[in-house]
Amino acid sequence: MWPIILALAGGLAMVLACGYAIVRGDRPARWCGILVACAWIGSFLLQDRQHNHAPQYAVAGLDVLLSLAFLALTLRFRRLWLVVASASQLLTAATHVAFVLDPRILALGFMTAYYVWSYITLIALVWGSIQAVRARRAVDNSHRTSVRYPT
Repeated sequence: MWPIILALAGGLAMVLACGYAIVRGDRPARWCGILVACAWIGSFLLQDRQHNHAPQYAVAGLDVLLSLAFLALTLRFRRLWLVVASASQLLTAATHVAFVLDPRILALGFMTAYYVWSYITLIALVWGSIQAVRARRAVDNSHRTSVRYPT
């Protein structure tokens, strides 16, 4: 029961965070929102449900690719929230690698770490989207308050 609740909560959090980033974020937030949503859908489709407690090689590969994409975005846009998102995504990929290298790691421990890093990635994504909204508001307010008086 508990894994189902976590999966549903994770799916809802992903939909809300990625949707917010895609609709309200700036360019890097939109890219990250699209990438995370595609990776979560890809993870769902690639997961080997027959061997749920075995290493998920395809999902691990997808998370490594997502880490590389986040790294590229971080180097291109240089935002603090992207550094946090990249670091947490890298930890997600490292968790997969650890499980692949030593499958004796308990599945519950693996899933707990996986969800923690994934939620941190989503929090960073929302943080970046909120910063984009605030930056747009600040620009809008500065245009409204800059009144030119005739000389």
